[in-house]
Amino acid sequence: MTISPLSFKKILIYFWMLWWLIAFLTDFAGAMVQLGLVDGGWLPHSNYPYLVKSLAIYHPPASLPPFLFAGIICWSFLSTIFFVAAAFTPTTPRERWMSRVNTAYIVSLGLWLAFFIADQIVMKFSLEQNHMVQAGFQLLTFIAIHVLPDGHSD
Repeated sequence: MTISPLSFKKILIYFWMLWWLIAFLTDFAGAMVQLGLVDGGWLPHSNYPYLVKSLAIYHPPASLPPFLFAGIICWSFLSTIFFVAAAFTPTTPRERWMSRVNTAYIVSLGLWLAFFIADQIVMKFSLEQNHMVQAGFQLLTFIAIHVLPDGHSD
C-alpha cells in the first residue's frame, strides 16, 4: 500500500485538526472547572493555573487572567474551526483547498507567536521552549504541504 503525497498532506491537516480540537476542549473544560460548572476531578490539569502563576510576577488585576484565558480558548477554537474547514474541503479545486489550509495554519501559528511574546514578557523560558517546539513542528508541516509535490499543476 502506498500513500500519495496528497494523502499525506491531508493526514497532516487531520492531525492538526484533531490536535487543536483536543487543545480547545482541554482548555474549555478547564474553564468550566474554574467557573465551578464542572467537577474537575476527572481533568488531569488545566492551563489556567499556569497562566495565573505566570502572570503573578506583575500582580495583575483579578480580571486579567480570565480575560487572557478566554482569548486563548477563543483563538484555539478558531484554529480548530479553520482546520475542520481545511480537512473537509476537497483538494480540487486546489486553490480553494490551499486557501483554507493556509488560513488554518496562519491563524493557529499566530497563536504560537502570541505565546512567544507572552512567554518573553513573563520570563517563562522553559514554557517558551515548549511552545517553540510545538510551533516549529506545526510550521514544518505547513512547509511540507507547500514543498512536497501533490500531483496537481501549480
